[in-house]
This record gives sequence, C-alpha cells and structure tokens, in this order.
Amino acid sequence: MENISGYLEEKWKQLTAFSKKEEVKARLWNEIVECYTERYRFYHDLNHLADLFSLLERFMPRINQPAIVGFSIFYHDIVHDTFRQDNEEKSALKAREHLQQLNINRSLLHNIEEFILATKGHIIPKNYLLENDLSFFLDFNSSVLGVKWEDYFMYSYRIRKEYNQFPDDRFKDGRRHALEQIANKQVLFFTPELHQLFEETARQNINRELSLLQSN
Repeated sequence: MENISGYLEEKWKQLTAFSKKEEVKARLWNEIVECYTERYRFYHDLNHLADLFSLLERFMPRINQPAIVGFSIFYHDIVHDTFRQDNEEKSALKAREHLQQLNINRSLLHNIEEFILATKGHIIPKNYLLENDLSFFLDFNSSVLGVKWEDYFMYSYRIRKEYNQFPDDRFKDGRRHALEQIANKQVLFFTPELHQLFEETARQNINRELSLLQSN
C-alpha cells in the first residue's frame, strides 16, 4: 500500500462522518498520526493499523458493528510505552478522551473501551453481547502470527527494536514468556475463518521463534 496515511485518514473520515466538528476531527486525526509515528515505533505503527483495516474490509460482511471495530483499531495501540504494563488501559482512556469530544454514543464508546482492554490478554468476556465482532477484532490483531515466516521474522525483528532499551537476556526472557503463554492457548484464533487461515502457520512460527530464542 503506497499511501498508508491517506488510506487511514479516509477510514477516519468515514468513521467520524456523523460529527460536524471538522476542526476537532482534524485535530484528533493529527494526534493519532503523531502517536503512531513516534520514533520508537517499529511495529505498532500506521502500517499495523492499515493491515487491520484491510482485514476488516475483507471480513466486513461478518461484522455487525463496524464502527466499534474501526475505532478500536485506531485506538488499541495509541499508547505504547514499553516501560509500562498499562498501555491498554491508557489507550482506552485516550479513546474516551478523544471520542467524547465528538459526542459519540455512550454505548458505542463503552464497547470501544471493552474491545481495547480485551487486547491485554486476548480474552473475550463471558456472555459478551458483541462476542462475534470482538472475536474478529482480536483475530485481526493476532493475524501477524500466521503470516509466512519471512514476514513473521521481520515482525519479531521490529518488536525487538521497540524494546531496544532492554539488554538481550532480559528481552529474550520476556519474549519467551509471552510466546509460551500464547502457545499454551487452546486456540489462537477465535473465528472459524481466521482460524483456518492462520492457526497452523501461527503455531509453527511461534515454535520456530521459541527455538531461536533458546538457541541464541
């Protein structure tokens, strides 16, 4: 995709078309871009958002509340500080601060926050009414695990660069722990569609990275 910023800005305009606060929408968009282009971001950047929106487009017929999924994509990583453990909570708060300025429906806002918070452990709350859409959203966010090995290796390299302030031993221990937690899950992808697309390759990629972490 050549013009990622333009592509994402169009998505933002579509999502915020309900509001006539043009100056506010432009200011919020600029802040989103500023956050996702911070100098220490190598994976959690605008490219990541574009990848998720591409999947949203692909599976749009299966989505019941596309606005909730779309806003959740924009805000789920808007706060990304590798020294903190509360990025999801901070991102949900940022979403609230932004979207309240557009007078977004309270129910929509509540669910956007729930979607963002669910990315912390990729866990779907029991009896959640929007389980279908949340499942797709979380699967979109996990899709990088199931790409071909060359692309997965580049993803893991970019994650390492985001944690460049940590020495190798500390990073490897943390990365190994995170990958083992993922690998121990009964399923990595909740929806049948993305499970079929990515599950097998994702497990192969994770196991291969774990082997590399243990051997180096």
